[in-house]
Amino acid sequence: KIIQSQIVSFYFKLFENLKGNQIIQRSMDIIKQDMFQKFLNGSSEKLDDFKKLIQIPVDDLQIQRKAISELIRVMK
Repeated sequence: KIIQSQIVSFYFKLFENLKGNQIIQRSMDIIKQDMFQKFLNGSSEKLDDFKKLIQIPVDDLQIQRKAISELIRVMK
């Protein structure tokens, strides 16, 4: 799940960077919709939460510690 979320996060950032490119826009929309359905179960609330999550800076030491703490709880 963690690796999958990193991949999805990468694609969401890629979509954001390429949103002005009309040549590939339709293909990106199809991929984005497919990811939305499969990864987020079509939930707009989950999508909003995920977008907020990928905006969190990961170079902050306090955030890294909290993430590791939460990861340990999730893996138990």
